[in-house]
Amino acid sequence: MLKKIALIALPVVFLSGCSIEEVAQTAADAAACQALQGTLSGLQTAYAEGLVDSGVIAQIDSLVGDQLDALLSTGLADDLRNLTQTLASTESASAATEKVNSLTESINQRCEAVGIVIE
Repeated sequence: MLKKIALIALPVVFLSGCSIEEVAQTAADAAACQALQGTLSGLQTAYAEGLVDSGVIAQIDSLVGDQLDALLSTGLADDLRNLTQTLASTESASAATEKVNSLTESINQRCEAVGIVIE
């Protein structure tokens, strides 16, 4: 898959002046956002209602595993990693809810920057 991205990205790099790494990170971010679109759209409400379980955490965590960690932009990878840690934590509900809302908003903004709108 990385070869396909590189082959597609090469002409874009010459036209846009971006590095291959930047184009690959943008493509990886867009793919990650697309994959998480359904999960993130209802996450804040589900968390507030106590409906977030280990399946949601595992899905996000698997997306930011070692292989994709190298491809995603640092900001999106960090936000997703922090989100899984917050969801798995046992801190007070109000503090955790505030962090979940903040991280989800940051992830939404990063996704919008690569053309994926999460509603």
